[in-house]
Amino acid sequence: MSIKNIPKLKQFGIFQNHINANAKDFGKYNLFYGWNGSGKSTLSAVFRCIENKANPVKFPSSEFTITVDGGTAITQANITEADLNVYTFNQDFIDENISWDSIVKSILLVDKTKIEERKRLEELQEKQKIDSEAYVKKSEKIKKLTDAVSKFGTDSARHIKTSLQSIDTTDRYYLNYDKRKFEGFIANNLEAMKTGDPLLDEGKIIELTNAAKPDQKNPVSFTQQTVNQATFIKAKERLDDLLNTSVVSKTIQRLVENSDIKSWVETGLYLHKRHDKNECEFCGNTITEERSKQLEAHFNDDYKAFQDRLIKADDWLANQYIQAPVLPAESDFYEEFKKEYSEACTALEEAITSLNEEISAWHTILKEKTRNPLEIGLTIEVINESSVKAFNDAMTAIGATVGKHNHKSGNFKEETDKAKKQLELHYATTEVKSFYYHEKKKEVVDRTAENDKLKAAINGRASEIQSLEDSLSNESLGADKFNESLHKFLGRSELTLRFSPMKKGYEILRNDSDPVDGNLSEGEKTAIAFVYFITKLKENDNNIEDTIVVVDDPISSFDSNHLFHAYSFMKINCEKAKQLFVLTHNFTFFKLVRDWISRKNKRDNQNIANFYVVKANNERPRASTYADAEPALTLYNSEYHYIFSRLHSLKNQQVLETDDYFLAANLSRKLLEAFLSFKFPKNRGNFSNLFNTAVSSSANPEDEGKEKIRKFINEYSHNDLIETNEDFVENLIGEGVSVVSDIFDWINELDEKHYQEMVDVVS
Repeated sequence: MSIKNIPKLKQFGIFQNHINANAKDFGKYNLFYGWNGSGKSTLSAVFRCIENKANPVKFPSSEFTITVDGGTAITQANITEADLNVYTFNQDFIDENISWDSIVKSILLVDKTKIEERKRLEELQEKQKIDSEAYVKKSEKIKKLTDAVSKFGTDSARHIKTSLQSIDTTDRYYLNYDKRKFEGFIANNLEAMKTGDPLLDEGKIIELTNAAKPDQKNPVSFTQQTVNQATFIKAKERLDDLLNTSVVSKTIQRLVENSDIKSWVETGLYLHKRHDKNECEFCGNTITEERSKQLEAHFNDDYKAFQDRLIKADDWLANQYIQAPVLPAESDFYEEFKKEYSEACTALEEAITSLNEEISAWHTILKEKTRNPLEIGLTIEVINESSVKAFNDAMTAIGATVGKHNHKSGNFKEETDKAKKQLELHYATTEVKSFYYHEKKKEVVDRTAENDKLKAAINGRASEIQSLEDSLSNESLGADKFNESLHKFLGRSELTLRFSPMKKGYEILRNDSDPVDGNLSEGEKTAIAFVYFITKLKENDNNIEDTIVVVDDPISSFDSNHLFHAYSFMKINCEKAKQLFVLTHNFTFFKLVRDWISRKNKRDNQNIANFYVVKANNERPRASTYADAEPALTLYNSEYHYIFSRLHSLKNQQVLETDDYFLAANLSRKLLEAFLSFKFPKNRGNFSNLFNTAVSSSANPEDEGKEKIRKFINEYSHNDLIETNEDFVENLIGEGVSVVSDIFDWINELDEKHYQEMVDVVS
């Protein structure tokens, strides 16, 4: 992952309310330019926060958002979870890692192993000093812990006694329950109590409390019934046979199609035979012999015999409905069994209803067959096996509950004692876990053993200290790599690091013999710090290609030659970084880095190098932001070009924003100082003398415009260092537009050719 953008910086030092609306997303190479005080170092602190996975101590109320390619945005809320490999070089880094005394402790990164050994030695020496005090303190803590465990036993025994005594006031064991019994119970149930399995929910506690009560009940009687699935299978086979059977007869189609007419005719035929009549009792007409034979053929003897079978089958099936058995009353059971007995009875009732509904479905089909014996298209479904199982399971559950009830009745004392023991185990486990009894008992044992070993450890530690001292005293190569890089960087070898066996650290020496004792130039300090930082990039086999490198102005107090060394050193060691961020106030260094990374855009034909400017306004309090660098900054080869371009862009504007007036004042001073230093080099470094010399060289030294320029620059540039009044901004706005034009007119007067060529360049 790489850093994509910083869309929000709020109350982060000079970045009071930065909202990034004017800057491109970061690329592989990112160069920032800004004058001193603009906020570069504060911006580098943002990257330092990501590196340290911590919010800034200096700005505790800050808010920020850093977007990341392929990851979740980093904010002040989740900074501790940041997963970016960032190395940041800035003043904070130097302060945290380097002390400028003769011994440089934090620079021991050159040999990581020896750093750890040295730290170990210091830890052992410190521990050796405090162990005697630790022994007394540990003994006091062990006594306090032992007393607390003892008091816990007494208190817990009283709690359990109160809980169980109320269930059965006749049980002498719980009437006399004390610390001795409680601790014995813990010892006998040690493993069970460690798992926490004995802990009961509220429902189980109520159940066991009821089970422990001394109220004995009589046994109950119950005859368990079962339903055989095979019986229903055979019954279905017989019914299927009946439903698929049809007698041979000379059928009358109308009677076949209309069962109600068939029943009516069949009954009528029987009545006419019984009364020996051949006249129809309904219409009075004579029933012809032919008609009688037709009806006789339809209702022959086989038909009647089959109909008798259907009637008998109907009678049999009517007796197959399941009848609810006579069950014991729920009140006959012990309290703890009532719920499960009630649930089993309900399940039985539901199973009976389900079975009878299926039998009723058979019965309905059979009656349809009886009404029309010649129908052969009727079918029935098999009785569901799950319905049979539900009935048998419910019966089994009822039987099991009855069995438990009768077992308790026959073994009443044994079962109530068992319930009490379960409750005792629950209450004891609750007490033990809430107090962390096992942990504290173990802590007493461990602390005692540790304290017993402490004196022996002091003696044994002496040999380890001696071994580490011998190891460190043989270390002399740790500084070699650092010295090699430092000498190349400075172009001279007078400064070196050397290991001191006496001081157990690295000394900074001058001329390979004299300790510097803090006597280092700012340039030398910066060189040491920057070489240290670059060396640290390679620490612990860190892969530079997976590293985001941030460098904030590594060129303090350097001359032009060292600027080039710093640039080259950074380029060689950081070119392959996953991302590189460089912040600088020095235009020469900016130009070196700019030209290097600009070529990468052209060579790779893509936008991997981006340029930004860090700017602070002149309001109170001052506030900064960063934005894309103007073309003047990326195209011109000197800061003078850049300042001339920025100020010239304001020259012909009739209306300026307030910030532009402050900018005009500061730019005016910097432009005049640069121009006059070149024009009158004898007075270089003293702006007042430069200004006076330039006035004297003017065609009209008494011109009021020159004095107005002086006043404008002196009062309004660097206004964070001067006193202001309520008319300050109004006066600045009133004078700003005309003064900018006056300055350019003056430059044109002093060096017309220079002025015209500069106008051509910036245009």
